[in-house]
Amino acid sequence: MKKLFLASFFTLSAISLSAQYSPTNNFFFKNLYDIEVDNLPSEQEHYHISSKTFSNGFRGLDIKWYGGINLTGTGGDISFASAGGAMRLAPNGNLGIGIDNPTRKLSLQGDIYAVGPAALSFQDDTRFTVTSSDVSTISSSVIMPHYGMMSPSVSGGGELWMAGFKGIRMFTNGEAIPKFYLATNGNASLQGKFEAKEIKVTLTPTADFVFAENYNLPKLEDVEKHIKDKKHLPEIASAKQMEKEGVNVGEFQIKLLQKIEELTLYTIEQNKRIKELESKINKN
Repeated sequence: MKKLFLASFFTLSAISLSAQYSPTNNFFFKNLYDIEVDNLPSEQEHYHISSKTFSNGFRGLDIKWYGGINLTGTGGDISFASAGGAMRLAPNGNLGIGIDNPTRKLSLQGDIYAVGPAALSFQDDTRFTVTSSDVSTISSSVIMPHYGMMSPSVSGGGELWMAGFKGIRMFTNGEAIPKFYLATNGNASLQGKFEAKEIKVTLTPTADFVFAENYNLPKLEDVEKHIKDKKHLPEIASAKQMEKEGVNVGEFQIKLLQKIEELTLYTIEQNKRIKELESKINKN
């Protein structure tokens, strides 16, 4: 008796839907609530299956269900296909976009594009990993975008490339001032100590101009006077200036080399005078 009643109900429902059909009407469903609750949205507004013209000009299927839509693929996949690609939810819960057999919780073939105040967040012990790349070798220049990260394959391994149109800033400890800042002109700022096994500074010219024939070697009397008046060597910044403005390591090393080369010339000249005096003394 119960089966006969249900069969009759669905038959009447089908007849009712068929009678309401027209190219411009929706199919509305009544009595969809489990229990009667006041102030719930109207069924006509929040429960319907209808056709709709989309932005590409084609007519499509429009489904609206207030309480949500539950799709269960008990024995297989749930697939959503269109002319431009497909999305598949596998029985194990893996979701593939543009991929028929997703091997991860989210497998994607294509780009991820976010607009507005969006962010990609990793929590707990998750990591950013690139397992392969379209760039097999770096035999020619690869142009990086204004924004992005790329891990191209190179000889012997992979490299991580990073691009920021207005520079790159790195923050720690929730502070507003970046611990590391790489500006667009190539200048870098580090708020802290820097430790390295080796540092190579490429800056020209060097201080070899001191050994040129036309170099005007300062007189020792003038150097002595400058030291008495300024309390530091000529062409070398004072301690107060260094504390205020910092020290350019490359330029400072060249200046120090210049002073060492000048000191070498003073020593050579003094050695000549000493030998001349010794020769005079020995003659007497």
